[in-house]
Amino acid sequence: MNRKSYPERVRSALFHAIKKTAANLDACVKVPGKDFSRKRKPKRFYVLVGLFTAMTLTAWANFTYIDHKAELTLEAGSKDDQVDSFISWGEYGVVNEMVLAGGVTSGKAQEILNSGYCLQYMDSWKAAGKIPSDFTPASQKSSSSSSTSSNDTQATATDNSGSDSKKSDTNSTKTYTDAEIDAAWKAVTTVDPTCATDGYIEYKNSLTGKTKQEAIPATGKHTYEVTDSTDATCTEAGSVTYTCSVCGDTYTEETDLAEHTYEVTETTDATCTEDGSTTYTCSVCGDTYEETIPATGHDDGEWTVTKSAGAFSTGTKELRCTVCGEVLDTETIPQTCPIPLFGVVAIVVIAGGVIGRTISVVRKAKKNKAD
Repeated sequence: MNRKSYPERVRSALFHAIKKTAANLDACVKVPGKDFSRKRKPKRFYVLVGLFTAMTLTAWANFTYIDHKAELTLEAGSKDDQVDSFISWGEYGVVNEMVLAGGVTSGKAQEILNSGYCLQYMDSWKAAGKIPSDFTPASQKSSSSSSTSSNDTQATATDNSGSDSKKSDTNSTKTYTDAEIDAAWKAVTTVDPTCATDGYIEYKNSLTGKTKQEAIPATGKHTYEVTDSTDATCTEAGSVTYTCSVCGDTYTEETDLAEHTYEVTETTDATCTEDGSTTYTCSVCGDTYEETIPATGHDDGEWTVTKSAGAFSTGTKELRCTVCGEVLDTETIPQTCPIPLFGVVAIVVIAGGVIGRTISVVRKAKKNKAD
């Protein structure tokens, strides 16, 4: 920022060269301790020619500087990279014109003020909207003991005699020590910070009458309240919107899908051998699903005789389901006589033969006896 431009460096170098040459003119044209002679006269001529050349170059550098300054002042657009030269030359009026003409960005204008330059134009820059109306240069802020010392230095005039122990109030003839001035600062105004904006504490010195501010950083803690909400359904997510009641910052959170609202819409009863089912349908979106009801299985009843057994013939009985009536099982009932029919016939035949034989023998015996 403090680097000089080429015309200025030329002017400065030539100025010092001319000044040094003029002050030591005799040393340039004659040897110390000797009289000036005609042999040395050509050197004076060369010196005069050199001075004339230097003056010519100085004039050229000056005109070049003026033309360059006019060009910078009149050229439209941002001049942030050129305004530093005018600051270093002390051309604060030109800087003021460049800012008001829009040739310097707001950030660069604030940087100039923060560096302590052009403070006398700050109000006009604010009025023209070139810098924020609430802008305060860093040189006027105080956030630590170092800034307090800086403000005290600006508020009081340092004793030119070299005294480091006392400072004089610019509005009073009385002098105060550093400790007295430091102890005279009192807080007069406090503005609390919010979640988005800084606060500050304003101090006033009861001895010097000066004021300073100490910044309080923004808290960053928002005060959120629910300002809008949308209920979720079984097909669409809901949302909740939160808004800070202090600064208006807002954000939205999405809520999860709601559960389906199922109702029984159809039922098929299970039987002994076939599964049943229950159908459920969501009353909101129509989604449906089915649950299976397992078959109940047969319910065994009691055996029922379908044919009675005889002495020589078998009977039958069956087992039926009491629910569906299906025959589950059948069994044979044995005959009541323990001897099979053919056995009885054989016995009868044998018994008949024995009886017949016996009768025949008896008859024959009686006949023989009668004879």
